[in-house]
Amino acid sequence: MKPAKSSPPDKYFYAEITFFVVFCWLFPILTDIEFNFNERHQAALFMNEIGFRLLYGTFDLLAFVIFYRWIVWPYLLRQRWLRFVGAFILFLVAFNFYLKGVYYFVGHAGFFPESMAADARRYYGQAMHFSIVYVSSQCLCIAALAYFIQSARHDRELRQLQEQRYRAELKYLKTQLHPHFFFNTLNNIYAVALRQAADTAPMIARLSAMMRYILYETEQPKVTLKNEIGFLTDYVEVERWRRPEPITITFEVQGVNEQHLIEPLLLLPFVENAFKHGIEEETGNGFVRFIICMTEKELNVEISNSKPTIRKDRPAGIGLANVIQRLDLLYPGKYNLDITDNEKLYQMNLTLQTA
Repeated sequence: MKPAKSSPPDKYFYAEITFFVVFCWLFPILTDIEFNFNERHQAALFMNEIGFRLLYGTFDLLAFVIFYRWIVWPYLLRQRWLRFVGAFILFLVAFNFYLKGVYYFVGHAGFFPESMAADARRYYGQAMHFSIVYVSSQCLCIAALAYFIQSARHDRELRQLQEQRYRAELKYLKTQLHPHFFFNTLNNIYAVALRQAADTAPMIARLSAMMRYILYETEQPKVTLKNEIGFLTDYVEVERWRRPEPITITFEVQGVNEQHLIEPLLLLPFVENAFKHGIEEETGNGFVRFIICMTEKELNVEISNSKPTIRKDRPAGIGLANVIQRLDLLYPGKYNLDITDNEKLYQMNLTLQTA
């Protein structure tokens, strides 16, 4: 059995490493540079002290990582306040003895510079080896890092959950849309076939192209607006074939090129709605008008249709509700939908901010 592969560290792990490197090594070194420049006016002394800062920064790093991993994360971030206070007090006591051991080691190891060893022996004789206020401020900075990492990870996980939910909802909405579309289009072909019209074969060819588009193209999160309009053109032509001559159907497109993208099948329910609920029972001079205009940053869609004088009661389809849900998911705060509905006219104006 192959051992399970461990997941690679995330970007926050590298943020933690960067923080401790800066906190334990870089800041003390920069503090010495500033002190020597402003107070001693001798930059050369800094070179004699850099080894001191690197050595004791390493020992501080070991202690503060333990505080970060075994005190802050399990107690402070989980709001176990009493355990955190007790663990913090124990850490301060242990840290004092830890520094005492460090000073003894540096002072008696025999391989450190004599000046550093002499300072370590002098520090070893002190009862208290750090300022409680200063170390507490350092621990506060480390706790702030933990809160930042926790907040950032929670935000990332929330975004991932939202994206998964959006994808699941969009997939569900598309599965609703496909049977709805198939049913309407097959009804169109059936109506033409009953008349044994010569247009049946071209109509089936159009349908085949539309089915191919739905099965293969719409699996992508976005398609070119040009291809989407080509699909809608086929749909409108299928509808045009089965309508009587007095009905006028116009389809106008402006400003669309290969660079413009759109979510697949986003506009289809509006087109379906114009035919199904507009001129399905029309016997006079009805009309359906489609205008799609693309500007630099906006897509404008206007669809209008006449309404028959006598209309049969039809159950509300899932198409329009479907597309409004998709707009809410895909363009929150970035779309405007205006609908005019009266006895003679139904008009939809949709504006999408695409940039």
